[in-house]
Parts: sequence; C-alpha cells; structure tokens
Amino acid sequence: MEIKEYPALAYVVNTLAKAIAGSKVEQKSAGEYIVKDGNDEVLLKHGPGVNGNSNAILITDKRSIIFSEDLLEPLQNLHETVKGNDVVKDALKDSIIIINGLDIETDFVFQAVKDFLDQVSNSYEFMQIVEADVTKLGAGFKFGKHIFRLNVTNEDDKVLLEPRFVASFDANIQKTIIADITKVELALNKMFKA
Repeated sequence: MEIKEYPALAYVVNTLAKAIAGSKVEQKSAGEYIVKDGNDEVLLKHGPGVNGNSNAILITDKRSIIFSEDLLEPLQNLHETVKGNDVVKDALKDSIIIINGLDIETDFVFQAVKDFLDQVSNSYEFMQIVEADVTKLGAGFKFGKHIFRLNVTNEDDKVLLEPRFVASFDANIQKTIIADITKVELALNKMFKA
C-alpha cells in the first residue's frame, strides 16, 4: 500500500476532484497537486502551519471554481466527514485550509460583508480584494462614485470592520458609510461569533 506523505492534502484533492465533474488530477510532487477543470485549474500545496495549526493546505483558485461549485462549506469541517481513518481525520483537524490567501471562515465572513452591504444600500459595489492574509483582508469598495477601502479582521471572538478613506473624501458620505459599516459589523458578530 502506498503511503501518502500529506494525507490531509490528498484527501482535499480527492474531495475536490470528486465534486468537480469531469476534473482531472495532476500530482506535481508529494506536496503539490493540480485539479484541472477544462481550461481552469485549482492549485493545491502543502505549507507550514499558521494560527496554531501544524499544517496548511494552500489553495490557489483564480477562477473561483470552489466558490461556484458551492464547495466552501463542505471544506470547512472536512475532518468530520472522514470515517474509519484516524490518520486522515487527525491530519485534517490539524490543518488549516487557505483559499486565495484566506481561511474558509474569513471567506464566509467576507461573502456576508458583501451581502449585508448590498442589503443596506444598493449603492455599494465591491471592486476587488487588495490584500489577503488568512484572517485579515483589505478590499476596495465604491459607494456611488466614491471609492474607499474596507479592512476586515476575523478574530476568534469578533469580526472587526475598519473603513479607510482618503483625506479628500466627502465628509457626509463618510458618515453614512461609517454608520452602515457599524450596522454590518454588528450583524456579522451576531451571525459568526454569537
């Protein structure tokens, strides 16, 4: 029987390959795989642990295949799906899955930020993520024609939102955005940290 060097990584690769119809898996090394879906691909690598986890599974998914296939939620507590293989289960429990620079919960938090801002006002428009670091991200947003940055931090016990504005930003618009962000932050903490 072949012993895989990184059982958690191999399990995640197999999970994605089964879930993405017609995909093919290419193993580059013991710690690196590519799941191909037509012309698109998802790169998976074993990496050093972060935030108290002993291992990291680093996933680069430029085309958001995982999100479009609704695979974020199944990946979040993947260790709970393992039956009869404690080695794989423990390896998954000790691993953090990081997709495009963010852990899965922070990805969910950010999706909720966009949804809540959309509910508060249809004037908010997400532009792009400009910085991602596991549980923290910075994203560009527009409110009408006004551009601002929103920093999101997903701590263990709370979610923090910090809007950032250039010095010349319209003061009245800024007050509106801050009030909206405060409401969104409250809703996020009820949803994710209550």
